[in-house]
Amino acid sequence: MDSVFLEIDNCIDCPNHGEVRDPDPEDSFCSDDMAVMCMLKEPEKGSRFLRRTVTSSCRPYRLKEECKIPKWCPLRKLVH
Repeated sequence: MDSVFLEIDNCIDCPNHGEVRDPDPEDSFCSDDMAVMCMLKEPEKGSRFLRRTVTSSCRPYRLKEECKIPKWCPLRKLVH
């Protein structure tokens, strides 16, 4: 069996990320905001999202900039 290794330096590049709309209902300028979640992690207690949030209330053009790999990333444990 062959192995494949992916080098991921941003959550946006990870196949286990999810993107959802996250508009601010009180600010029409932010009606296109986005949130990025890790689909491998359960949400934090009290979160409004179904999975652990990497970033929320993020402008769409800043997603990659704001999706640095967090210390709690479950894939970090696989390589250490």
